[in-house]
Amino acid sequence: MRKEEAVCIGSIIKKISLKNGGPVLNIGSSTRTFREKLKPHINDNIFAPLKNHGIQVIHSDLKADEGVDVSGDLFDSKIQIKLASFKPKVILASNLMEHLPDDVRQKLPEVLSNIIAEDGFIVISVPYSYPLHFDPIDTYYRPSPGELCELFPDCKKVETHIISSTTYFNDLIKSDYRVIIRTLVRLCLPFYRPKKWFALFHRFFWLFRSYKVSLVVLQK
Repeated sequence: MRKEEAVCIGSIIKKISLKNGGPVLNIGSSTRTFREKLKPHINDNIFAPLKNHGIQVIHSDLKADEGVDVSGDLFDSKIQIKLASFKPKVILASNLMEHLPDDVRQKLPEVLSNIIAEDGFIVISVPYSYPLHFDPIDTYYRPSPGELCELFPDCKKVETHIISSTTYFNDLIKSDYRVIIRTLVRLCLPFYRPKKWFALFHRFFWLFRSYKVSLVVLQK
């Protein structure tokens, strides 16, 4: 998640939660270390403000780890029943859809609709102009906000955004010089782990082009 994306999502969810209450369900949450240490802007802009206002947050991810409240496959009916039992007023599904195979991704709208409380809100972000990032796959699903809304015909569109972030050049110049050296050396070794090499090479298409993210807010 980009910092600009986290700022926008945090503002939206805080506004919704202060008006309608919680809880907030974070789908594909990853671990506490990821949210608070590796990508601290996620916690600082989204979850810490909710905690400060007494809004309950449930973090759910496929893997069981520290900071994951409910672990398991989102497409398992037992997991869906457990998540629905919290009666979430807001579901956040950020940077998840591009990592789902096409046939699985098509099931997501129905799953989220079944979990969210009546009149609840679904906040979804997906890369719009962004390089490959395998986790463990990237289907290169890069929808516009309008295309995202079309997947949820039973939900009302509340707001949509295309969020612009920085460039890969900005990322590089903020890096330690050793990271830059390793990057340049890695580019010279395309036959070593070619999948990872291609993902790195692909980032250079955004060397001076802004990353962009599609964001939609829907209401059941």
